[in-house]
Amino acid sequence: MKKSIASSLRFLLLSILVFGGLYTALVTGLGQLFFPQEANGSQIIVKGQTVGSKLIGQEFDQPRYFSGRPGKVSQLSPVSTEQGKKVADRTKQQLQENPTEKQVPNDLVTASASGVDPDISVAAAEFQANRIAKERQTNPGKIHAIIEKNSQKDWFSQRRFVNVLALNLALDRAMPIK
Repeated sequence: MKKSIASSLRFLLLSILVFGGLYTALVTGLGQLFFPQEANGSQIIVKGQTVGSKLIGQEFDQPRYFSGRPGKVSQLSPVSTEQGKKVADRTKQQLQENPTEKQVPNDLVTASASGVDPDISVAAAEFQANRIAKERQTNPGKIHAIIEKNSQKDWFSQRRFVNVLALNLALDRAMPIK
């Protein structure tokens, strides 16, 4: 019995050392060596200050900025009346904030599965362009050009999207706030 307990404890200590220490150090080291940006959270740094991450959506509630997907995830069924009311309320709010538009893109009124999706469709960005042009006192064509320059294509579906933080930073570079 004592031999069995002693060998079990030795195996436990070895497992802790190998899997808790060596494996973790190896994976962390490889991540830092080959993917340092991703391993450190894909942080975006402007003038020496971290302003966010390319991988995590943030809320932008100032009208001069693009807004992303809603951050509050609900576990409601897509066909439930409560979910329908939430989407209807968000749609009404988006139409009030963007009065020149008529059809709200789906991704502006529905949360992603994680609630931290950093991207929106190009259609969702274009939907907000007139509001932002008015707030920044510029031609909407300039806003559309910034959207186009910052758009990306999904490898699988060819869906075009933009990272909201990157888009807002591009806006600030092109049209600094006075």
